[in-house]
Amino acid sequence: MAEPAKPLKGLLVRPMSHEDIATCQEVGSQAWSDLASRELGRKVKYPVRPRRIIEAYLWKEPEGCLVAEHEGRVVGVAYSHVWGKVGWFGPFEVLPEMQDKGIGTALLVGCERFLERRGCKVLGLETMSNNPKNLHFYMRGGYRILGSSLIMEKELRSGAGASSCEPSNPEEVIASIGDISALSRKGHPLLDYSRETEMAARHDLGAVLLARKGSRLRGVAVVHSYYAPNESDHASLRLVLVDPRAKDQEDCFNGLRKGCESWSFGRGRKRLFVRFPGENLELYRSFLSSGYNLAAANLRLVRGIPFSERGRYHLAAWAG
Repeated sequence: MAEPAKPLKGLLVRPMSHEDIATCQEVGSQAWSDLASRELGRKVKYPVRPRRIIEAYLWKEPEGCLVAEHEGRVVGVAYSHVWGKVGWFGPFEVLPEMQDKGIGTALLVGCERFLERRGCKVLGLETMSNNPKNLHFYMRGGYRILGSSLIMEKELRSGAGASSCEPSNPEEVIASIGDISALSRKGHPLLDYSRETEMAARHDLGAVLLARKGSRLRGVAVVHSYYAPNESDHASLRLVLVDPRAKDQEDCFNGLRKGCESWSFGRGRKRLFVRFPGENLELYRSFLSSGYNLAAANLRLVRGIPFSERGRYHLAAWAG
C-alpha cells in the first residue's frame, strides 16, 4: 500500500457527504482546467461535473467517495468503484495550489483501504500515458502497468443502421440484476457489473441495453450521457459484455453497439467515445470497421492478483 508522503499537517480524509457536492464540483473543475491549460498552453475552463453523477457515485459507494479536508476546506476528492472483487478508483482531483503536498497520496491510501475492506483482490486505475508525474505516483505505490486503454470515437449520423436492441427501463434492469451478475462472472470470476448497471438506470445517467435470447441474457451495454448538450456533445460507451460462450457473439455485440449509437444520436449527441484494452485487436478492428477512429491511449495499472477481461466482446471503462 502507498504510504502518505509527508502529508499536510491537519489533513483529514473522510467520506464525502451530499453537502460537499458543490465544493467537490468546483475542486474537480479547477483541477482539470489547470491540467488542460498547462498541456495546451492556453487558459481552458473545464466543465463542472454534473451533480447527478456525483450523487450516483455516492449512492453506489457512500464510504468510497472521499474528500481531503484541510483547515475546514475541501482541497481534494477521490471516487472508488467496486465491481465484485475488482476495485478501481478515479477520478482523483486536488486543487492546483494544494498539489505536491501529500494530498493525493492520502486519498490513494484512503481508496485502497476502502477497496480492501470491501474484499477486492484487484485494485486498478487508468491514467494518461503522457503524464510521467502521475505514472510515477502510482508505480511508486506498487502499481504495475497492465496495458494500454485505447480511446476511439465516432461521429454519429442519422441512418447509421437499425438495431434490434433497445434501452431497457429501470424496472427491467433492476429485475435483471441476478442475470447481470452471472454474465459478469463469465467475463471474469471476480467481476460483478450489476451495481454499475443499476446505478446507470436508477440515476438516469444514460441508457442500459440488455440483449436476450428467450429468457437468457446474452449481453449488456451501458452508455453514459449526463452532461447538458451545451456542455458536452458526446456520449461515452462505458460497458459492453457479450457472453463469451454464445454462438452469435458478433451479432450480439453489433446490436448493442448500434443500439447505443442510435440512442446517443437521438439524445442530440454528435460523437460516441469508447475505451477498451489495447491488446484486444478484435475489438479494435470491429470498431474501426464501424466508423470509429483512434483518438488517444491511456495506461491501465493494477495491484493484486493477475487480471484481464475475458471474452472477445468485453470492455469496461476504468476512468470516471
